[in-house]
Amino acid sequence: MKSIWKLAAVVAVATLASCGGGGGDDAPTTLVAASDTSLSVNPTTGAALVTAVTGQAFTFTGGAAPLGTTAATTVTLNGGAAPTFAIAEGNNSATGNLQFGSCIFVVTTSSFPASHALATGKTVTVNPCNLNVATAGAVANGVATSRSVALVLGAASSVGASVTVGVNPGGALTLNGNIVTTVTLKPVTG
Repeated sequence: MKSIWKLAAVVAVATLASCGGGGGDDAPTTLVAASDTSLSVNPTTGAALVTAVTGQAFTFTGGAAPLGTTAATTVTLNGGAAPTFAIAEGNNSATGNLQFGSCIFVVTTSSFPASHALATGKTVTVNPCNLNVATAGAVANGVATSRSVALVLGAASSVGASVTVGVNPGGALTLNGNIVTTVTLKPVTG
C-alpha cells in the first residue's frame, strides 16, 4: 500500500511540474523604466547629451533667469566636434560656443544690448544644467517612442520637448538613437 501512495505522489509532482506548477497566470513579465531620468550635463556627459538632442528647441515660457531673459526664450543646442547654441528672446538672439562644466554659453554673436548677460563676448555659466527625460513606465523593448524632455538651467525648466526616446531590455536609454545612460527597470505583470 505504501508503494501505491509513493507512486501516486511521484505522478502528482510530475504532473504539476509539467504544467508549470498549476499556480495561475504565467504571462511573461514586462520590464519598464522605474522612474523619470535626470541627466546632468557636465564635462563627462555634455558632448554626448547635446549630440543626442541636436537641433531640438527648448522653450522657457517665462524666460530663463540664468540667461538674463524674462520673456519667452528658446534655447537650441547643437552637438558635434565643437558644440554650439542659439538663444532667442523676442527680437534679440545670441549664438556661440557651448562648453561643459555644467553648461557654459560663450557668446560670439548677439543682438542683445551690451549690458545684457547674452551680449557679444560674454560668458554665462549655468549650474545645474540637466536634461529631464520622462522615462517612467517606458517599456524596455528597444522600440523608440516620442517622450517629453525638458532642459533645466538653474531653477528654470523648459516646456517638455518631444524627443524620440527608447529603453532596451538591458536598460540602455537612447535619445534620438544615441545611448546616453542606463536606467533602472522594474517588472510589470498582467
